[in-house]
Amino acid sequence: MPQACRSQGMIAIQTQQYDQDMNSVKFKQIVDSPSYKTSNHIVSYEKSSFSQHFRITSQRSSPQQKKVNLIRNHQLFVDLVKGTEKIKNDVICPHSPQLQKSQQQIISGYLKDLARKRRVVQKPQGIDARLDFETELIYSALTQDSDLAKKFQNKTGNHVKQIFRNILATGYDQQIYLDLNRIRSIHLGLNLKNFHFFRFKYHFMNRFMQMGIPVEQLFKCCERIENVRPYILNEKMEYDVYGGQDGIELCANQMYAKIFADITLEYYFVGIDRATQASKFAKLFFQLIYHMDSPNYTNEVLRERHVKYELTNVQLTNFKFYLALTLQELKVPFKYASALLRRMDIYKYAIINKNSLQDYICNYGYNQFIDQFVRSCLEEPVLFDLIQRRGKAKFTCHCENIFHYFFRYNVKAITLDDLEEIHYHKTIITEKIFMKLKEKAMAEVAKLTNDRIVLEDFDEDWDEIKPLILSDPRMSFLKTKDRDLLINELAYNLENEFYSRQLNVIYETEEINMMRNIKSKLNLLVYTIKFFKRTDLEVIHRRFRISESQYFDFQQSFKSLLDRIPELHYIHGLLEEYKKYIVSD
Repeated sequence: MPQACRSQGMIAIQTQQYDQDMNSVKFKQIVDSPSYKTSNHIVSYEKSSFSQHFRITSQRSSPQQKKVNLIRNHQLFVDLVKGTEKIKNDVICPHSPQLQKSQQQIISGYLKDLARKRRVVQKPQGIDARLDFETELIYSALTQDSDLAKKFQNKTGNHVKQIFRNILATGYDQQIYLDLNRIRSIHLGLNLKNFHFFRFKYHFMNRFMQMGIPVEQLFKCCERIENVRPYILNEKMEYDVYGGQDGIELCANQMYAKIFADITLEYYFVGIDRATQASKFAKLFFQLIYHMDSPNYTNEVLRERHVKYELTNVQLTNFKFYLALTLQELKVPFKYASALLRRMDIYKYAIINKNSLQDYICNYGYNQFIDQFVRSCLEEPVLFDLIQRRGKAKFTCHCENIFHYFFRYNVKAITLDDLEEIHYHKTIITEKIFMKLKEKAMAEVAKLTNDRIVLEDFDEDWDEIKPLILSDPRMSFLKTKDRDLLINELAYNLENEFYSRQLNVIYETEEINMMRNIKSKLNLLVYTIKFFKRTDLEVIHRRFRISESQYFDFQQSFKSLLDRIPELHYIHGLLEEYKKYIVSD
């Protein structure tokens, strides 16, 4: 080895040693300084073959987190320096391939160690390997969940894991074959409640999101899980609630008897006998209450079948109104009736052959719309602060979930109960933040369409979820009450008020029983589910020609009733909101 090269190597090593010593001093000075300890910054160390320096970056974290991160990063830094010192005496020339290789090994090891200490796990490639990996994670999460762990005792781990793997595989659009009766019998003795099912579904929801599958696929997976709810919880099937095949056909026949007697609707059924039409609807009815979807009743299929009739929202609302009356006459519990009527909205825009919210957004460009919405939110200070705290990527993902929830076909994927449980007592979304999100969303959708029904429905969809997202006290109150007992008590008192104010002349007709009518109104007002939208109420009440004075008496009837139950005072606001849709004379 030439003497000159040896001398240069010694000088370079001495220079590196001096730089390392100085950097250690500087590092200690920085982290020990009072200004650094009270700031939102963290020191990171960068090193190349010929230079070493610190970078000070902003990091929002708690004081405790900063302390832990600081200790961890400092220790890794010290380890890196020691590793460099360990090989320097064996290196002759600073340009030696041996030096470069050793430095690369140390840096590579440093990064791997950093990733391990930060709990960054390398995810395997390939669907099968990834499913095995995700199965272990979901199994660990479920068996360590304090609410679910006991339910997995005495269960064979490998068998349970295979079931979990099959569920996760739906995220990659793989089919899952279920023996529904066997599912019911397996879970029969576990005494599972709604909360247990939610926890199970919530863990899988999180896992699907971590898998990075498209949000549309996420909702499909959640719906598949939701479809087996009655079997896992051993609930009575809606099919049986309606009386099976005979009950469904009876409901369809009675509904069409009302429809055929309505001169505004009979035009659409010229040349069609009632029995044939009732039989057709019975099949759609079955689809609405059954827990497995049929390819015969997609939005695309129903749009093709109804386009020739040129139906409007008025005709569809009257159709829905007669269905509601029939369900009341058959004394179907409102829990099921309201859910059925709400599901009708899945097919609303297909049947009247109009673009839905989903159509407008997707035609514009889904990703482009979401990006535009996020940019709009960044312009609002309170939302900007939320995005900074949560991270833009996480906020964007949440926005995608919000808009997909509002796409009506997802009504069976994420339920209202799910939303309430997910946000229960969480303070991330305040009322101010919620209203700003709604305001921004309404503004962005209004740029795509001026369709009144689409905008009204979208606005009301936000109102529907508001008390659930914000954990409104009314929800806690309603949980303590038996639904049927509460509605019956309120209806009895309200009926007396109606008679005393002579409102019975409006709300009681040959086809409408006033007590059943009152109970229907109370279910709409008391509970959050909007099975009739404001635009529906506008159409339905047009035939009654309700005057402003009559509506005032209607409001006063509620006033005396609600004075005794302060937890239901929010109904006053709803009545005032509905006024412009109901008063027509």
